[in-house]
Amino acid sequence: MPPIDKPIRDSFDLSGSVYLITSDGQILNLPIPSESPCDPLNWSSKKRVLALLAIGVFSFVGLALPQGASLMMNGLSAEFSVENSKPFAIDTLVSAPTLFMGLGAFIWIPLSLALGRRPVFVIAATLMFLSSLAAGFARSYYELLASVCVLGLTEGFSLSTALLMVIDLTFIHQRPSAIAMVWSIVGFCGASFLSFVPFMTNQGTKWRSFYLYWCIPAGISCIMAFLSPETHFKRPAVAFDGRIILQSATEKITIYSDVDDQHRNKALPNTPSQSALRTFADWFRIPRSNAGCWIAMARSYPQILMCFLNPLIFWVLLLTGVNFSGMMFIGTTYELILSKTPYQLSSNLIVLVNVSAGVGALLAWPAAGRMVASLCRSFSHRNRGVREAEHYLVGYVLPVLTGGLSTLLYGLAVKFKWHFSTFYIAYGLNAFSFTALAIANTLWVTEAFPRWAAAALVVVGGGSYATSFGMSFVLMPWIRARGYLGVGVQLTALQVVLGGIIVPVAFWGKSVRQHIHSRWAIWKDGALRPQ
Repeated sequence: MPPIDKPIRDSFDLSGSVYLITSDGQILNLPIPSESPCDPLNWSSKKRVLALLAIGVFSFVGLALPQGASLMMNGLSAEFSVENSKPFAIDTLVSAPTLFMGLGAFIWIPLSLALGRRPVFVIAATLMFLSSLAAGFARSYYELLASVCVLGLTEGFSLSTALLMVIDLTFIHQRPSAIAMVWSIVGFCGASFLSFVPFMTNQGTKWRSFYLYWCIPAGISCIMAFLSPETHFKRPAVAFDGRIILQSATEKITIYSDVDDQHRNKALPNTPSQSALRTFADWFRIPRSNAGCWIAMARSYPQILMCFLNPLIFWVLLLTGVNFSGMMFIGTTYELILSKTPYQLSSNLIVLVNVSAGVGALLAWPAAGRMVASLCRSFSHRNRGVREAEHYLVGYVLPVLTGGLSTLLYGLAVKFKWHFSTFYIAYGLNAFSFTALAIANTLWVTEAFPRWAAAALVVVGGGSYATSFGMSFVLMPWIRARGYLGVGVQLTALQVVLGGIIVPVAFWGKSVRQHIHSRWAIWKDGALRPQ
């Protein structure tokens, strides 16, 4: 019999609830893979690992390139005078890429809905290589500024569309660990590598060498993007044991056993396939994805607006913005403090702060990935095998606590002249908090609102980085007005207050989600698994 329709407000299909664990304790591999070789869930483990590796390499290269200028300011300031950089300041080379990281999310994700993930991946990787090359040969301030802005734009891909590709490649129960792995390893490698930038460039005096040397990994990433397969897959209906199985955009499964009803004489869609020759040829061309649709791109922008108005997503945007402000508070001032009395550390020691940030990012993998996955599995067992989106809220506890502790510790260390190792600890805690929060955000907004997954990532990723660009203009006046301890205390309070919202969301989030879904979840082109 066809499934019995339920009232819209009570629709199980619209919520972020998924039956994930059977009565005998077995975890279901959802969504169900098709037989198509184009289906990323049907790929071999080796092929999926190589696809994840391509994403990781791009994200690592993209993370280091826009931030390199912040560690070469001595050389850049010596070459480009105030007159040569008007109407901009020299430190615009550091702040402008952050704005373009946010703008990138508003471009890459909607474009991936129209063209597919792979074409957009190739475009972003090619732009990154060419921009790195252009920065290395820049002869004027404006040429360098334009180059680093494009580098920031390409980094926006790894902060948005790349996460959708990771989701495309994984089953539901694998996502916490996979997303945590990508965020943590990329953060560790990227932050740790930045420690070598002053040595590579002779304290910034040979800043062009940084961009020219980094053209090599950028070129490798570009080649890997061309060789990467398409991950955007529109899952067709399949036949199994005389039944028709449909998988919705919210990753629910509906089994129709009475084919004489609505599926009478209706043939199943052909499963996409590729011959070996066609697959080899596609390495050297960029075909548009079969799942791509320009209408989906057009519809994504109204969805983005709705996500801005969605209280359960807007809260995440505010929390992320405050957390990133804490990172800016520490990251833009520690060098100034440690280079003066009473510390007077050499630049070789100061730059090692980035290593502590890398270690903090790496620790987020077990703490915010594996541990959260284990806890969610336990919660699902207690909930009769059903995984609720609210189970992922446990991932916010550690980043909120460590983020607040990092800014408070930093403010106290500056105020009372504590040992310089305290600064390393504070920045490590802050990097852990930022990475763990990014993991929690990705899981929460995509699982709580699977129909709006793409739009939600645009809001959380793009909106937070655009907000942080605005914070760069008010941070120093704020410090001058309140002092380091005052700003540290206020940032800690804001993170704790905003983080405390997870308590009511955990209790009433499901009913709020269904209330929102029932009225606005009409378009599903940006869903996790589009139909």
